[in-house]
Amino acid sequence: MCYRRTTTKVTGGLDFSKGSFVVVLLAVSFLVTSTSTLRVLAQNDATRVFDRRSNLFPIEGECPAIDSRNATEEDNLVPMEYTIFNEDGSEEKGMTLVYKRPHISTYYNSTDTSMQAKKPHYSGFAIKVYNLSPQHLQLWWVSDKRTGSGVKLSLIQSYQAKGTASFPGHQFFLTPKDDPQTVLKRFSIDPANPITVYDPVEDGMLNVGDLNANDRKQYYAQLTSLSFAKKYKEFTGTEWLAMFPKSRPTHKMWRADYFDQKHTVVTNETHYAFWPPADNLKEVDYMHRQLSDIETEQLRKCDAYRQAGHLALNLTVISCAPRVFEIRNFLSDVEVDHILELAGVMSLSESTTGSSSGGISETKTRTSKNTWVDRQTSPIVDAIYRRAADVLRIDEALLRWRHEEEDHISKAVGTRSTISEALQLVHYDIGQEYTAHHDFGYPNSANEYQPARFATLLLYLNEGMEGGETSFPRWLNAESGKSLMAVPEKGKAVLFYSSLPDGNNDDLSHHAANPVKRGEKWLTNLWVWDPHYERME
Repeated sequence: MCYRRTTTKVTGGLDFSKGSFVVVLLAVSFLVTSTSTLRVLAQNDATRVFDRRSNLFPIEGECPAIDSRNATEEDNLVPMEYTIFNEDGSEEKGMTLVYKRPHISTYYNSTDTSMQAKKPHYSGFAIKVYNLSPQHLQLWWVSDKRTGSGVKLSLIQSYQAKGTASFPGHQFFLTPKDDPQTVLKRFSIDPANPITVYDPVEDGMLNVGDLNANDRKQYYAQLTSLSFAKKYKEFTGTEWLAMFPKSRPTHKMWRADYFDQKHTVVTNETHYAFWPPADNLKEVDYMHRQLSDIETEQLRKCDAYRQAGHLALNLTVISCAPRVFEIRNFLSDVEVDHILELAGVMSLSESTTGSSSGGISETKTRTSKNTWVDRQTSPIVDAIYRRAADVLRIDEALLRWRHEEEDHISKAVGTRSTISEALQLVHYDIGQEYTAHHDFGYPNSANEYQPARFATLLLYLNEGMEGGETSFPRWLNAESGKSLMAVPEKGKAVLFYSSLPDGNNDDLSHHAANPVKRGEKWLTNLWVWDPHYERME
């Protein structure tokens, strides 16, 4: 009988215990700390996470020390000056680090600067709508241009912004929340300017002096955000789709410098090779039981059914912008079959699209069926979460409920609850699909953490269907305007990020589940948030 949690000794005398892992970057070899060390890093990062402006510093001031995981591992974070508009009407200057995409030639390990990115055949992109008024507004998409009638999308609260995925020429309008007959603004989408602002002060319908103190503060905060977005686009060539200020990601982002670049994660969370007895597959109750009891009395009973030693997982870069990685053999056949067995006893319902993640509600953008699988469902599912944490290079404790003794971890993300959503189990039948969309959302500007979906891990549960690829229609490359296609393979994972290294939402993370033409498609996906999970509207 093997126990995967036995201590492993590595070079330098470091002690890698429970749930730890070693990471090797094949291009440049280096050793990464254990999970327990990552907890210390998270604890040390707590002040940076709590302070929304801790990444920002006045021009006259001194630049603070930069988190080594998010800056020194990124060659393309550069300082940019910006303007802050204060509520008393004064202005001041500041500076922060922003991400500038490298030249397309670097994706091919080339120095040929004449190389140019191909224009994608897909013309969609993210748009963002600001409401700079003291009233809540309803955003509508014009579904019938002949009549001007619309489909209700997002509710945009006062001095907030929302977004969706759209196309050139799409038409929208804004109305008061409770008065759909009064149109305040109509607009068409221009790819050169995907940002729309409703500002009754600038339109002469409202005097800023008539705003109360709180509204005036929020008004000037949004003016700062808009000014920053303009400067950011001029400086980086990329739209700013997040709210300003926004901290850089708290969690690790794997580099994607060039196509076929490989990273290797060696984890103790090995595959289940045999089926444990049914009595061993009871719920793992982290909320009501102590971690030590769960480890010794429940999880170790299943170790005899897992492969001995360690599991090496290769992350292969298939896209640099957005950052997309393929990970073959992430799941074993037993693990896949266990998830599908769970699907047989769960009720799958029609999938929906979140209004804040880029879907046009009440349309057939998503036609699959889905359900949710919590981490505590079984030790096998728990092992999948732990393995995912190792691949993402974060502490597995962040993907579950934590008690008082782990508050040093919780303080870094501002909550004791998980930073991920439950595994979403999805089934696509013939003709079913999920059209191109983004996973990120648009949190309330008053939220100091600005939580958003950060990383998506797709786990394929079958193969051999025709169609059903995961496509990235706007990936940057110098060869073709066609979509990048990730083909489903049983047990394979695909990881991609919805954020850029400076905290901005990555518009290029647009992705779709292509329609199944023959057979069926099963997959499950894990959404991990930064810095913590917060249910979207």
